[in-house]
Amino acid sequence: MGGIKIGNLSLETKDSGSYGQLTSRVTSVKWVSLFYKVDDTAVSFISKQQTKKPEKTFLFRPATYRIDLNEGKNTIHKEFRFDHTKKRISYIDYLNKEKLYYMPKDLTFDPLSSLYYIRELPLQVGKSVFVTIFNNKLVYKVEVQVLRKETVKTPLGTFRTILIRSNMTSVGEGIFYSPGDIYIYLTDDEKRIPVLIEKRMNALVEGKIPDYLKNKIPGFLKNKLSEGSIKAYLVRK
Repeated sequence: MGGIKIGNLSLETKDSGSYGQLTSRVTSVKWVSLFYKVDDTAVSFISKQQTKKPEKTFLFRPATYRIDLNEGKNTIHKEFRFDHTKKRISYIDYLNKEKLYYMPKDLTFDPLSSLYYIRELPLQVGKSVFVTIFNNKLVYKVEVQVLRKETVKTPLGTFRTILIRSNMTSVGEGIFYSPGDIYIYLTDDEKRIPVLIEKRMNALVEGKIPDYLKNKIPGFLKNKLSEGSIKAYLVRK
């Protein structure tokens, strides 16, 4: 895949007792930080449910999602709480002291847990699956296309994978969930481990580059900015 590296992405999972914890962090690389520094952290806690498959210890539903964004001059500190008994999502904006409630009709995920939920779905090349997401006061369905099977090389080794693509057409909160394609390479086995994730950015820096910097950026680089990407590789299994 082409494009210019504009940031770093890390994803981590760990056991927190009765909950699983998913954490993502996105940071801008040095040259992007000159005009638009990014340091975003999102944490999703998911409730565990025992499954019959021995290689998977639980299925899950989202319980709590917390997001702290620092992008340029913008700061966000929010939390989503999922009450599956009442079929209600509590939206809390700590900085603006706002609390709202949403009643989605379908099983709904936060942006981070949705990436892991996709792994549990039947994936067939050439077909699409759908997941419902809550983000930025919106409940919307995202199409996930199963593109092909592909062998990829990573710092941890070579893997046979299934490549899926999710397009974030709605404006979410955070660079990683902004409009643009997300490509996820999952191991082609029952574990479906994500070994490579790439976020394609649609005009990430549009309107955010100061005029004095625009005049110094070579023409070929300006044309490449809209093709910027953020990548995460599996570092341990």
